[in-house]
Amino acid sequence: MGVTLLAMIAILGVLLDVTMAHVVQSDTVVETVSKPRPPAAAHTGAHAGTKRSGARDSGAVRKLVALGDSVPAGSACDCTTYVSLIGEALAARQGVEVDAKNLAAAGLTTQGLLDQLEDDSARQALVAADLTIITIGANDFDSSTIQDDDCAASSGLSCYKDELAQLRANMDAILTKVRRLQGHQGSRIVVTGYWNVFMDGAPARAEGDKYVTNSDKLTRAVNDTLAASADAVGARFVDLYTPFKGDGGTRDDTSLLADDGDHPDASGHRVIAREVLAALATA
Repeated sequence: MGVTLLAMIAILGVLLDVTMAHVVQSDTVVETVSKPRPPAAAHTGAHAGTKRSGARDSGAVRKLVALGDSVPAGSACDCTTYVSLIGEALAARQGVEVDAKNLAAAGLTTQGLLDQLEDDSARQALVAADLTIITIGANDFDSSTIQDDDCAASSGLSCYKDELAQLRANMDAILTKVRRLQGHQGSRIVVTGYWNVFMDGAPARAEGDKYVTNSDKLTRAVNDTLAASADAVGARFVDLYTPFKGDGGTRDDTSLLADDGDHPDASGHRVIAREVLAALATA
């Protein structure tokens, strides 16, 4: 009788252990499934697939920083900038609030951005950033010489040789600094190109064929340089030339530009936002 009772107690104990084990396992599964799954865009970029710790485990972009010139700053366009549009779209897609800081400034050069990266407020913003978007480089070049013979496409843009070399050096330095500051695992950097570093559309055509041809050639060279710098540090380069000007580079993009022909209008900002978001989703 005593042996039988002990045996029954032992059997009940085993059953209880098994039942609790199932309860714990069930709770774990429910907790995992109940967590909101981030969209594909939250897992793309230079560190895609890398496990992150703490609040960033979900891969969502909570802190967005924009750096650059008058394009991200929204000059000549009384509209919502592509920086804000991207922040709003990511928040809606993720179901997580996005804090977007736009540190862009009209007229900024790559050297100016390097100087800005020594500012404590900019550095603190980048340390916390999950995503940094950079549009810079156009102001490194002087548009007043674009129609000179040695600036022509046929001369290989010889007048801009030094500026293009300096652009590469400065961009390498910028991206190295940003990568170092934005050092937590899973953080991403996006670098955009340009549709034109000078005027485009109807205002450019009003300057003559040489202006259009030479500025287009320079823009392609600048974009190639920016893409090479981005690739060197594992950042994502986003082409804006094709969305604005078409595969052959002959599309009239006047409707995407402000009246000055130099900056995007509201439609242009929407195009830029769309391309960056698509790049984040497919990296």
